[in-house]
Amino acid sequence: MKKPLTAFTVALTLLVASALATAEIDIRTWKLDDAARAGWSVKKLIGTKAFGPNRKQIGNVENLIFDPDGKVRKLIITTGGFLGIGDTPLAVNWKDVKIGPDVDYVNTPLTAESVEKYGLFDGMPDQVAIGPREWRATELVGDYVNLHGGIHYGHVRDLIISKDGELKAVIVSPNVGWGGHGHYNHYAYPFYGYGHGWNPGHDYYDLPFGKTDIDGLLPYAYKK
Repeated sequence: MKKPLTAFTVALTLLVASALATAEIDIRTWKLDDAARAGWSVKKLIGTKAFGPNRKQIGNVENLIFDPDGKVRKLIITTGGFLGIGDTPLAVNWKDVKIGPDVDYVNTPLTAESVEKYGLFDGMPDQVAIGPREWRATELVGDYVNLHGGIHYGHVRDLIISKDGELKAVIVSPNVGWGGHGHYNHYAYPFYGYGHGWNPGHDYYDLPFGKTDIDGLLPYAYKK
């Protein structure tokens, strides 16, 4: 007689299956899709001027908040005193943000009268307490990158998101030892998901690829 599966066994089986599926990505044939190529650089978004509905500057983009599935949930806007309330961070829903041409600016619904609706931590504390949580772009950008087996490779240079806010790729800048062009060549890798070797707060982002998998890959035409 078969023993019934426990919730733990089911969760563990799903986690292993997911990790194996992720490891089977063929990086030699994987390419950024059209949605990613038409999207935006996170590093370019950070620091961009933010405008209110009256086309007056109300601050700058300070960060992006992602949900555990790698979708942008909110933009963090730092007011910088423009709204007369000091240097205050506010969170605006991604669906309420419009990105200007070439990421020159972002339009938001923020006004001096509506700032109380945009609390930075609305809806976040409970998720932080129970496990998988929302995370900020700057928790991944700058992290060291390892190949399979713990081989040091480089660091996360940037993130590429589609126009609907999905994290499509991680841009990696290899160390100088990998071809001697660490600060000039950049490579795009699929974002394989929260929990597969990386969690917010970790210093390392572990790629599920080995040295032989990435040998000969063409650099990504990265423009910042």
